[in-house]
Amino acid sequence: MAFPAHANATEKRIISAIIKRALAASFTVSVYDGEEWALKRSTDFEAITAEVHATDETTLRMRDETGNMVGSIYLVHGNEDDVICDHTDNERTAALVKGL
Repeated sequence: MAFPAHANATEKRIISAIIKRALAASFTVSVYDGEEWALKRSTDFEAITAEVHATDETTLRMRDETGNMVGSIYLVHGNEDDVICDHTDNERTAALVKGL
């Protein structure tokens, strides 16, 4: 994992699980760091985790294999178990965060 050194273990575990679920579902993941889209439509786990936690908040946006938006997950870092602050209210996005 390429998370920044300051990322805590609990958040790394939760965010890794989200990304792995998204990639297993054949979604691409884009990373918004609160200022810009630091990474767009990636399937590279290491590249995605390297961009997460660059600022105090991160938005992960997933798209399916046809490029249609699946949904977004809004993360607020420093909240440990509650790092997932909000997400798109649909079945596919809810499946990415279920049980985390």
